[in-house]
Amino acid sequence: MISSAVPSGWSHPGSFYSSPNWLRFVDSDGVGRPAYLTGGGAGLVAHYAPDDGHPDYRFETLVDSEDDRARLLLGGRRGFCSPVIGSRLPPSALAELMGAALEAFPEVRGLWWWPYLPSEDVPHVVAAARSLTGETPGVHLVDADCVVQQVPADGPFESKLAKSRDRTNWRREWRRFVESGLELRQVSIDEIVACGAPLLQQVELKYGNEHEEENLRATLGRQARILGEEAVAHAVFDGSRMTGYSLGYRSGRELALRSVGLDYGALRNAAEYAVLLVHGPVRFAQENGVESLHLGTRSYEVKCRRGARVRGLWAVAPGTTTSKEGIEELAGSVLAQLPATDAAAFRSEIDAVLALLLVKGGQA
Repeated sequence: MISSAVPSGWSHPGSFYSSPNWLRFVDSDGVGRPAYLTGGGAGLVAHYAPDDGHPDYRFETLVDSEDDRARLLLGGRRGFCSPVIGSRLPPSALAELMGAALEAFPEVRGLWWWPYLPSEDVPHVVAAARSLTGETPGVHLVDADCVVQQVPADGPFESKLAKSRDRTNWRREWRRFVESGLELRQVSIDEIVACGAPLLQQVELKYGNEHEEENLRATLGRQARILGEEAVAHAVFDGSRMTGYSLGYRSGRELALRSVGLDYGALRNAAEYAVLLVHGPVRFAQENGVESLHLGTRSYEVKCRRGARVRGLWAVAPGTTTSKEGIEELAGSVLAQLPATDAAAFRSEIDAVLALLLVKGGQA
């Protein structure tokens, strides 16, 4: 079945970023045309958005290619995490969904790509691509994100941290926050819409992204309208003034942190970022049966020292060539930011994907 809107009964066990309301929120920006395909307990998201201006979702920018022809985007937009949806079908079954998506968008002339695949899904999509055309697609490391798995249901969260220093730092930074006189509150997403846009703007500017405050407020407003029931928001208050917030969304037993906003001029060196990013969400998780946190990209060391692991995110793209040198270049930039133990685990993950590509006839 194929639909231009998220169908009822959509299967989404893998990630918040394949959940129905997230997909509805993404489509609400009116960029391009979506298609949703289902069959045999699996689902596939497709978007035709040739005018999408976001560099992280433009093929030629993300994979550093001179080929700027329009391609069908598979896996989903804007989540920066696009796993295979639903049960693990044989590659031929996923290929059938992919083929149907391409037929629905004849203007792409068979061109497609699937960015932000977690490592464990790369072989599945590569095998489906081979089943579809008989050719091996190129595979590119494009980013890395952070996840906290197996949040303990009871007992102190820091007990899962491997290093004594990290356990001590966890307790110290919470004590520093409490002693600062600041207050952490769980708030409604409506409060984030009302007060959060200027705080989000400051964080975006720190990372070189210029956004008008009104546009950010409008985006937060759309999230509130469409995703309000899933929202989990925490805010730091200095008296009655909000000086920082984090906004996440719950899907099943996962909590995905979507944005953090901070008033940098009002910070008190009281671990506000760590409290909003991890401490508050961890407490919510333990109280509400949430088993894992998705903390997104960047700030790898901060997240790893508080219980996260880093995993690779890949793009599969037919008509391109896998470059081991390119993979190593990006992997090296991530590895340089990781504590030793986490670096070793990430290195093993990258090596496993490279080995599989070579064994399966990849072009690395």
